Amino acid sequence: MKSIFKALKKLLFLLIVAIGLYMLAALVLSLVKTRPRPISCVKQLEVYVSSNGVHLDVIIPAESLEREFAKQLKLPRGTKFVAFGWGDKNFYIKTPQWKDLTVPNAFTALFLKSATAMHVTAYKQTSPAWRKTKICPAQLNRLVAYISKSFTKDYEGQIYRIDIKGYTINDSFFTARGSFSLFKTCNVWVNQALKTAAIETSIWSPFDFGVLHHLPEARLPATWEESGD
Repeated sequence: MKSIFKALKKLLFLLIVAIGLYMLAALVLSLVKTRPRPISCVKQLEVYVSSNGVHLDVIIPAESLEREFAKQLKLPRGTKFVAFGWGDKNFYIKTPQWKDLTVPNAFTALFLKSATAMHVTAYKQTSPAWRKTKICPAQLNRLVAYISKSFTKDYEGQIYRIDIKGYTINDSFFTARGSFSLFKTCNVWVNQALKTAAIETSIWSPFDFGVLHHLPEARLPATWEESGD
């Protein structure tokens, strides 16, 4: 019994050390900014990054999507901007906000291999809470390609919609490629999207603040209330 107690104490100590190292790495690498190779083009387009406190989304103009791909997304009429996020399917569905987080959901997402999902939200206008960054057409093309490749597709290029309710009437979920882990979170996916588009961001950040830290500050009016309309 004494040996078991010692083993448990050692295991707990190692777990605390591992968590500490993970958090330290996340903090340091979140603060270190990437230095993408400059692209010789005019930055006349705008893309955005948003956060709901847990998940980051990257938002692009609806008109920049390929017509067939946009058709498969079944976007509502009048959609001007489309937000994309990637993450653990179960975590996405059951944890829209931090208050919804449970230990079983977090454990499953971080330590067990599970299905992932793409979260797609349609907007008719921009929000002052979004972080805006200027890019050029070549960068936007890279970003769109990265997003498209994250969806699971059949041999004919068709994506798979998940038959569940979204957070609002303007969002939906689709099956995605890849596995969620401690080292590849929903926010790491967005961070990698920005890297692919040669946008300055963090070296690596599993949390939203690490990505937002390198983007222009949002200007949120005191009277503004967020809406998906």
